[in-house]
Amino acid sequence: MTPAPTAARSNPSGARAPSRQVRLRTIVGAPRPYSNRNSRNLLITTTFALVTIGLMMVLSASSVELVAAGESPFDTFTKQLMWAGIGSAALVVCAFIPLATYKKLSWLILLGSLAFSLLVFSPLGVEVQGNRNWIGIGPLTAQPSEFLKLSIIIWGSAILARKAKLLGNWKHMAIPVVPAAMIAIGIVIAGKDLGTAMVLALIVVGLFFFAGASPKLFVGGLVLGTIGILLAVTSSPNRMLRISAWLDPAAEGTAEGLGYQSAQALYGLAGGGVFGVGIGQSRQKVNWIPEAHNDFVFAILGEELGLVGALLVILLFAVLAYSIYRISKRSGDLYVTYVSGAILVWIIGQAILNIAVVTGMIPVIGVPLPFISYGGSSMVAVLAAVGVLISCSRATEREVSSPDAPA
Repeated sequence: MTPAPTAARSNPSGARAPSRQVRLRTIVGAPRPYSNRNSRNLLITTTFALVTIGLMMVLSASSVELVAAGESPFDTFTKQLMWAGIGSAALVVCAFIPLATYKKLSWLILLGSLAFSLLVFSPLGVEVQGNRNWIGIGPLTAQPSEFLKLSIIIWGSAILARKAKLLGNWKHMAIPVVPAAMIAIGIVIAGKDLGTAMVLALIVVGLFFFAGASPKLFVGGLVLGTIGILLAVTSSPNRMLRISAWLDPAAEGTAEGLGYQSAQALYGLAGGGVFGVGIGQSRQKVNWIPEAHNDFVFAILGEELGLVGALLVILLFAVLAYSIYRISKRSGDLYVTYVSGAILVWIIGQAILNIAVVTGMIPVIGVPLPFISYGGSSMVAVLAAVGVLISCSRATEREVSSPDAPA
Protein backbone atom coordinates (compact mmCIF):
# COMPACT_ATOMS: atom_id res chain seq x y z
CA MET A 1 0.00 0.00 0.00
CA THR A 2 1.33 3.42 -0.93
CA PRO A 3 1.91 5.55 2.21
CA ALA A 4 -0.07 8.74 2.53
CA PRO A 5 1.80 11.98 1.86
CA THR A 6 3.53 13.57 4.82
CA ALA A 7 1.23 16.63 4.74
CA ALA A 8 -1.83 14.42 4.79
CA ARG A 9 -0.52 12.43 7.77
CA SER A 10 0.14 15.63 9.76
CA ASN A 11 -3.14 17.24 8.71
CA PRO A 12 -5.90 14.63 8.26
CA SER A 13 -8.38 17.24 7.04
CA GLY A 14 -6.20 17.89 4.03
CA ALA A 15 -6.15 21.64 4.71
CA ARG A 16 -2.95 23.52 4.25
CA ALA A 17 -0.99 24.74 7.27
CA PRO A 18 -2.10 28.27 8.27
CA SER A 19 -0.08 31.11 6.87
CA ARG A 20 1.90 33.51 9.06
CA GLN A 21 -0.85 36.13 8.72
CA VAL A 22 -3.52 33.64 9.80
CA ARG A 23 -1.43 32.59 12.81
CA LEU A 24 -0.98 36.25 13.76
CA ARG A 25 -4.74 36.88 13.57
CA THR A 26 -5.27 33.76 15.68
CA ILE A 27 -2.95 35.10 18.36
CA VAL A 28 -4.56 38.55 18.36
CA GLY A 29 -8.09 37.20 18.46
CA ALA A 30 -7.42 33.93 20.29
CA PRO A 31 -10.40 32.35 22.06
CA ARG A 32 -10.79 32.85 25.76
CA PRO A 33 -9.11 32.40 28.19
CA TYR A 34 -5.86 32.50 26.20
CA SER A 35 -6.63 35.90 24.66
CA ASN A 36 -7.26 37.24 28.15
CA ARG A 37 -3.86 36.02 29.30
CA ASN A 38 -2.26 37.56 26.20
CA SER A 39 -3.94 40.89 26.97
CA ARG A 40 -2.63 40.79 30.53
CA ASN A 41 0.91 40.02 29.39
CA LEU A 42 0.72 42.81 26.82
CA LEU A 43 -0.49 45.20 29.54
CA ILE A 44 2.39 44.30 31.87
CA THR A 45 5.04 44.47 29.12
CA THR A 46 3.85 47.85 27.85
CA THR A 47 3.59 49.28 31.36
CA PHE A 48 7.15 48.45 32.27
CA ALA A 49 8.43 49.61 28.87
CA LEU A 50 6.91 53.03 29.63
CA VAL A 51 8.31 53.01 33.18
CA THR A 52 11.79 52.18 31.83
CA ILE A 53 11.63 55.01 29.30
CA GLY A 54 10.41 57.32 32.06
CA LEU A 55 13.31 56.43 34.37
CA MET A 56 15.78 57.03 31.55
CA MET A 57 14.29 60.43 30.73
CA VAL A 58 14.06 61.52 34.38
CA LEU A 59 17.78 60.75 34.78
CA SER A 60 18.65 62.66 31.62
CA ALA A 61 16.38 65.66 32.31
CA SER A 62 17.38 66.17 35.95
CA SER A 63 21.09 65.38 36.06
CA VAL A 64 22.46 68.67 34.67
CA GLU A 65 20.65 70.95 37.14
CA LEU A 66 21.63 68.66 40.04
CA VAL A 67 25.30 68.83 39.06
CA ALA A 68 25.04 72.62 38.74
CA ALA A 69 23.60 72.70 42.29
CA GLY A 70 26.50 70.60 43.60
CA GLU A 71 24.38 67.50 44.15
CA SER A 72 24.60 63.95 42.83
CA PRO A 73 23.31 63.66 39.23
CA PHE A 74 21.54 60.46 40.28
CA ASP A 75 19.56 61.98 43.17
CA THR A 76 16.22 62.50 41.37
CA PHE A 77 16.62 59.29 39.40
CA THR A 78 17.22 57.30 42.59
CA LYS A 79 14.04 58.71 44.14
CA GLN A 80 12.01 57.91 41.02
CA LEU A 81 13.50 54.40 40.95
CA MET A 82 12.43 53.97 44.58
CA TRP A 83 8.88 55.08 43.75
CA ALA A 84 8.81 52.75 40.76
CA GLY A 85 9.79 49.92 43.10
CA ILE A 86 7.06 50.87 45.60
CA GLY A 87 4.59 51.18 42.73
CA SER A 88 5.58 47.74 41.44
CA ALA A 89 4.91 46.31 44.90
CA ALA A 90 1.52 48.06 44.91
CA LEU A 91 0.84 46.56 41.48
CA VAL A 92 1.50 43.03 42.76
CA VAL A 93 -0.64 43.53 45.88
CA CYS A 94 -3.55 45.02 43.91
CA ALA A 95 -3.28 42.25 41.30
CA PHE A 96 -3.87 39.54 43.92
CA ILE A 97 -6.76 41.27 45.73
CA PRO A 98 -10.00 39.59 44.57
CA LEU A 99 -12.55 41.77 42.79
CA ALA A 100 -15.12 40.90 45.47
CA THR A 101 -12.86 42.59 48.03
CA TYR A 102 -12.70 45.79 45.98
CA LYS A 103 -16.49 45.84 45.75
CA LYS A 104 -16.92 45.13 49.46
CA LEU A 105 -14.43 47.82 50.53
CA SER A 106 -15.32 50.42 47.88
CA TRP A 107 -17.00 52.83 50.33
CA LEU A 108 -14.10 52.54 52.76
CA ILE A 109 -11.61 53.14 49.95
CA LEU A 110 -13.46 56.27 48.81
CA LEU A 111 -13.95 57.76 52.29
CA GLY A 112 -10.34 57.01 53.22
CA SER A 113 -9.11 58.68 50.04
CA LEU A 114 -11.29 61.76 50.66
CA ALA A 115 -9.99 62.02 54.24
CA PHE A 116 -6.42 61.66 52.93
CA SER A 117 -7.05 64.46 50.43
CA LEU A 118 -8.33 66.79 53.17
CA LEU A 119 -4.94 66.53 54.90
CA VAL A 120 -3.58 69.07 52.41
CA PHE A 121 -5.48 71.73 54.40
CA SER A 122 -3.96 70.54 57.69
CA PRO A 123 -0.54 71.57 59.08
CA LEU A 124 0.86 68.69 56.99
CA GLY A 125 -0.20 70.50 53.80
CA VAL A 126 2.51 71.82 51.50
CA GLU A 127 2.02 74.59 48.93
CA VAL A 128 4.01 74.36 45.70
CA GLN A 129 3.84 77.21 43.17
CA GLY A 130 0.47 78.35 44.48
CA ASN A 131 -1.11 74.88 44.57
CA ARG A 132 -1.84 73.29 47.92
CA ASN A 133 -2.23 69.67 46.88
CA TRP A 134 0.64 67.98 48.68
CA ILE A 135 1.32 66.78 52.21
CA GLY A 136 4.79 66.54 53.70
CA ILE A 137 6.01 64.09 56.32
CA GLY A 138 9.71 64.64 56.97
CA PRO A 139 11.63 64.48 53.69
CA LEU A 140 8.74 62.77 51.86
CA THR A 141 5.85 64.45 50.08
CA ALA A 142 2.70 62.90 48.64
CA GLN A 143 -0.13 64.11 46.42
CA PRO A 144 -3.36 62.57 47.76
CA SER A 145 -5.41 63.57 44.71
CA GLU A 146 -3.51 61.03 42.60
CA PHE A 147 -4.97 58.21 44.70
CA LEU A 148 -8.39 59.87 44.66
CA LYS A 149 -8.57 59.05 40.94
CA LEU A 150 -8.33 55.31 41.52
CA SER A 151 -10.66 55.34 44.53
CA ILE A 152 -13.38 57.13 42.51
CA ILE A 153 -13.06 54.42 39.85
CA ILE A 154 -13.24 51.50 42.29
CA TRP A 155 -16.18 52.99 44.20
CA GLY A 156 -18.11 54.41 41.25
CA SER A 157 -17.83 51.16 39.29
CA ALA A 158 -19.18 49.17 42.26
CA ILE A 159 -22.15 51.54 42.62
CA LEU A 160 -23.03 51.50 38.91
CA ALA A 161 -22.61 47.72 38.59
CA ARG A 162 -24.86 47.17 41.60
CA LYS A 163 -27.55 49.47 40.15
CA ALA A 164 -27.18 48.16 36.57
CA LYS A 165 -30.89 47.38 36.12
CA LEU A 166 -31.89 50.86 37.29
CA LEU A 167 -29.51 52.92 35.16
CA GLY A 168 -32.19 53.67 32.57
CA ASN A 169 -33.35 56.31 35.06
CA TRP A 170 -30.95 59.24 35.06
CA LYS A 171 -31.46 59.80 38.80
CA HIS A 172 -30.12 56.33 39.59
CA MET A 173 -27.24 56.93 37.16
CA ALA A 174 -26.27 60.25 38.71
CA ILE A 175 -26.84 59.58 42.43
CA PRO A 176 -24.67 59.08 44.43
CA VAL A 177 -21.82 59.15 41.87
CA VAL A 178 -22.19 62.79 40.84
CA PRO A 179 -22.40 64.24 44.40
CA ALA A 180 -19.36 62.22 45.52
CA ALA A 181 -17.43 63.27 42.42
CA MET A 182 -18.32 66.92 43.01
CA ILE A 183 -17.00 66.68 46.58
CA ALA A 184 -13.74 65.14 45.35
CA ILE A 185 -13.34 67.70 42.57
CA GLY A 186 -14.21 70.51 45.00
CA ILE A 187 -11.44 69.42 47.38
CA VAL A 188 -8.91 69.43 44.55
CA ILE A 189 -10.03 72.81 43.18
CA ALA A 190 -9.85 74.25 46.71
CA GLY A 191 -6.17 73.34 46.55
CA LYS A 192 -5.98 75.27 43.22
CA ASP A 193 -5.12 72.22 41.10
CA LEU A 194 -7.40 72.63 38.09
CA GLY A 195 -5.52 70.05 36.00
CA THR A 196 -6.16 67.18 38.43
CA ALA A 197 -9.79 68.31 38.83
CA MET A 198 -10.22 68.07 35.05
CA VAL A 199 -8.80 64.53 35.04
CA LEU A 200 -11.21 63.53 37.83
CA ALA A 201 -14.10 64.94 35.80
CA LEU A 202 -12.86 63.00 32.77
CA ILE A 203 -12.85 59.78 34.83
CA VAL A 204 -16.48 60.32 35.88
CA VAL A 205 -17.45 60.95 32.24
CA GLY A 206 -15.71 57.68 31.36
CA LEU A 207 -17.66 55.81 34.03
CA PHE A 208 -20.97 57.15 32.72
CA PHE A 209 -20.00 56.39 29.12
CA PHE A 210 -19.28 52.72 29.83
CA ALA A 211 -22.39 52.51 32.00
CA GLY A 212 -24.48 53.63 29.01
CA ALA A 213 -25.60 57.05 30.25
CA SER A 214 -28.16 58.90 28.16
CA PRO A 215 -27.04 61.80 25.91
CA LYS A 216 -29.06 64.20 28.09
CA LEU A 217 -26.92 63.35 31.12
CA PHE A 218 -23.75 63.93 29.09
CA VAL A 219 -25.01 67.28 27.82
CA GLY A 220 -25.97 68.35 31.33
CA GLY A 221 -22.59 67.27 32.66
CA LEU A 222 -20.80 69.07 29.82
CA VAL A 223 -22.68 72.29 30.57
CA LEU A 224 -21.98 72.08 34.31
CA GLY A 225 -18.34 71.16 33.67
CA THR A 226 -17.85 74.07 31.26
CA ILE A 227 -19.39 76.50 33.75
CA GLY A 228 -17.17 75.11 36.52
CA ILE A 229 -14.00 75.45 34.43
CA LEU A 230 -14.91 79.01 33.39
CA LEU A 231 -15.50 79.99 37.01
CA ALA A 232 -12.23 78.37 38.09
CA VAL A 233 -10.31 80.15 35.31
CA THR A 234 -11.88 83.59 35.69
CA SER A 235 -11.47 83.52 39.47
CA SER A 236 -7.70 83.13 39.16
CA PRO A 237 -5.59 85.96 37.65
CA ASN A 238 -2.74 83.48 37.10
CA ARG A 239 -4.94 81.15 35.05
CA MET A 240 -6.29 84.08 33.02
CA LEU A 241 -2.74 85.14 32.20
CA ARG A 242 -1.89 81.57 31.14
CA ILE A 243 -4.89 81.53 28.81
CA SER A 244 -3.80 84.89 27.35
CA ALA A 245 -0.26 83.61 26.86
CA TRP A 246 -1.58 80.54 25.04
CA LEU A 247 -3.97 82.51 22.82
CA ASP A 248 -1.32 85.05 21.84
CA PRO A 249 2.14 83.44 22.21
CA ALA A 250 3.69 86.17 20.03
CA ALA A 251 2.64 88.95 22.41
CA GLU A 252 5.42 91.06 23.88
CA GLY A 253 6.90 89.46 26.99
CA THR A 254 4.91 86.20 26.65
CA ALA A 255 7.90 84.03 25.76
CA GLU A 256 9.77 85.41 28.79
CA GLY A 257 6.79 85.25 31.18
CA LEU A 258 4.08 82.67 31.72
CA GLY A 259 4.58 81.33 28.19
CA TYR A 260 8.27 80.65 28.83
CA GLN A 261 8.02 76.91 29.54
CA SER A 262 5.73 76.30 26.57
CA ALA A 263 8.00 78.23 24.21
CA GLN A 264 11.12 76.39 25.36
CA ALA A 265 9.32 73.03 25.08
CA LEU A 266 8.49 73.76 21.44
CA TYR A 267 12.11 74.74 20.78
CA GLY A 268 13.18 71.41 22.24
CA LEU A 269 10.73 69.38 20.17
CA ALA A 270 11.72 71.25 17.01
CA GLY A 271 15.43 70.82 17.76
CA GLY A 272 15.07 67.05 18.06
CA GLY A 273 14.23 66.57 14.40
CA VAL A 274 13.41 63.05 13.23
CA PHE A 275 15.97 61.02 15.17
CA GLY A 276 16.85 63.35 18.04
CA VAL A 277 20.13 64.78 19.29
CA GLY A 278 20.91 61.67 21.36
CA ILE A 279 20.19 60.50 24.89
CA GLY A 280 21.62 62.93 27.42
CA GLN A 281 22.40 65.56 24.77
CA SER A 282 19.40 67.87 25.24
CA ARG A 283 20.21 71.56 25.26
CA GLN A 284 16.85 72.75 26.57
CA LYS A 285 17.28 70.94 29.89
CA VAL A 286 20.33 73.11 30.65
CA ASN A 287 18.58 75.92 32.54
CA TRP A 288 16.06 76.53 29.77
CA ILE A 289 13.07 74.40 30.83
CA PRO A 290 12.64 74.68 34.64
CA GLU A 291 12.25 71.26 36.32
CA ALA A 292 12.22 69.57 32.93
CA HIS A 293 11.81 66.12 34.52
CA ASN A 294 8.26 66.94 35.68
CA ASP A 295 5.29 67.83 33.48
CA PHE A 296 7.44 68.86 30.49
CA VAL A 297 9.58 65.72 30.29
CA PHE A 298 7.99 64.86 26.92
CA ALA A 299 9.76 67.91 25.44
CA ILE A 300 13.14 66.52 26.52
CA LEU A 301 12.16 63.09 25.22
CA GLY A 302 11.23 64.60 21.86
CA GLU A 303 14.50 66.54 21.69
CA GLU A 304 16.76 63.62 22.60
CA LEU A 305 14.90 60.80 20.83
CA GLY A 306 13.34 62.87 18.06
CA LEU A 307 10.05 62.32 16.30
CA VAL A 308 10.73 58.59 16.21
CA GLY A 309 11.08 58.39 20.00
CA ALA A 310 8.01 60.56 20.59
CA LEU A 311 5.92 58.41 18.25
CA LEU A 312 7.23 55.27 19.98
CA VAL A 313 5.91 56.53 23.32
CA ILE A 314 2.56 57.44 21.74
CA LEU A 315 2.45 53.96 20.18
CA LEU A 316 3.11 52.36 23.58
CA PHE A 317 0.19 54.27 25.07
CA ALA A 318 -1.96 53.09 22.14
CA VAL A 319 -0.93 49.47 22.79
CA LEU A 320 -1.66 49.99 26.49
CA ALA A 321 -5.14 51.25 25.60
CA TYR A 322 -5.68 48.24 23.33
CA SER A 323 -4.71 45.77 26.06
CA ILE A 324 -7.04 47.46 28.58
CA TYR A 325 -9.86 47.46 26.03
CA ARG A 326 -9.41 43.72 25.47
CA ILE A 327 -9.51 43.02 29.20
CA SER A 328 -12.73 45.00 29.42
CA LYS A 329 -14.30 43.34 26.38
CA ARG A 330 -13.53 39.75 27.43
CA SER A 331 -15.43 39.89 30.70
CA GLY A 332 -19.10 39.32 31.33
CA ASP A 333 -18.87 41.21 34.64
CA LEU A 334 -20.10 44.80 34.43
CA TYR A 335 -17.79 45.78 37.29
CA VAL A 336 -14.77 44.74 35.21
CA THR A 337 -16.10 46.70 32.24
CA TYR A 338 -16.60 49.88 34.26
CA VAL A 339 -13.28 49.68 36.13
CA SER A 340 -11.26 48.88 32.99
CA GLY A 341 -12.98 51.54 30.92
CA ALA A 342 -12.53 54.26 33.54
CA ILE A 343 -8.83 53.40 34.06
CA LEU A 344 -8.35 53.51 30.28
CA VAL A 345 -9.94 56.97 30.15
CA TRP A 346 -7.81 58.14 33.10
CA ILE A 347 -4.39 57.01 31.86
CA ILE A 348 -4.83 57.68 28.15
CA GLY A 349 -6.80 60.88 28.71
CA GLN A 350 -4.14 62.24 31.05
CA ALA A 351 -1.39 61.30 28.58
CA ILE A 352 -3.23 63.15 25.80
CA LEU A 353 -3.66 66.22 28.01
CA ASN A 354 0.04 66.27 28.95
CA ILE A 355 1.26 65.87 25.37
CA ALA A 356 -1.23 68.50 24.21
CA VAL A 357 0.18 70.96 26.77
CA VAL A 358 3.81 70.27 25.78
CA THR A 359 3.03 70.67 22.07
CA GLY A 360 1.14 73.92 22.71
CA MET A 361 -2.28 72.60 21.66
CA ILE A 362 -3.90 73.60 24.97
CA PRO A 363 -2.90 75.94 27.83
CA VAL A 364 -0.65 74.69 30.63
CA ILE A 365 -2.79 72.82 33.18
CA GLY A 366 -0.17 70.90 35.13
CA VAL A 367 -0.80 67.16 34.73
CA PRO A 368 2.03 64.60 34.64
CA LEU A 369 2.65 62.15 31.81
CA PRO A 370 1.71 58.74 33.31
CA PHE A 371 4.67 56.38 33.97
CA ILE A 372 7.16 58.92 32.58
CA SER A 373 7.02 62.25 34.47
CA TYR A 374 8.81 62.49 37.81
CA GLY A 375 6.53 62.07 40.78
CA GLY A 376 6.12 59.36 43.39
CA SER A 377 2.36 59.69 43.94
CA SER A 378 1.58 59.56 40.23
CA MET A 379 3.86 56.56 39.67
CA VAL A 380 2.46 54.55 42.58
CA ALA A 381 -1.15 55.40 41.68
CA VAL A 382 -0.95 54.39 38.01
CA LEU A 383 0.97 51.19 38.80
CA ALA A 384 -1.65 50.34 41.44
CA ALA A 385 -4.29 50.91 38.75
CA VAL A 386 -2.48 48.45 36.48
CA GLY A 387 -2.58 45.98 39.38
CA VAL A 388 -6.36 46.42 39.60
CA LEU A 389 -6.58 45.73 35.86
CA ILE A 390 -4.59 42.53 36.33
CA SER A 391 -7.01 41.51 39.07
CA CYS A 392 -9.87 42.11 36.60
CA SER A 393 -8.08 39.99 34.00
CA ARG A 394 -7.46 37.16 36.44
CA ALA A 395 -11.10 37.20 37.52
CA THR A 396 -12.20 37.00 33.88
CA GLU A 397 -9.85 34.10 33.28
CA ARG A 398 -11.35 32.18 36.20
CA GLU A 399 -14.81 33.07 34.92
CA VAL A 400 -14.27 31.65 31.42
CA SER A 401 -12.31 28.66 32.73
CA SER A 402 -15.15 27.62 35.04
CA PRO A 403 -16.96 24.40 34.02
CA ASP A 404 -20.23 26.32 34.41
CA ALA A 405 -19.18 29.11 32.05
CA PRO A 406 -21.15 29.33 28.82
CA ALA A 407 -19.44 27.94 25.75
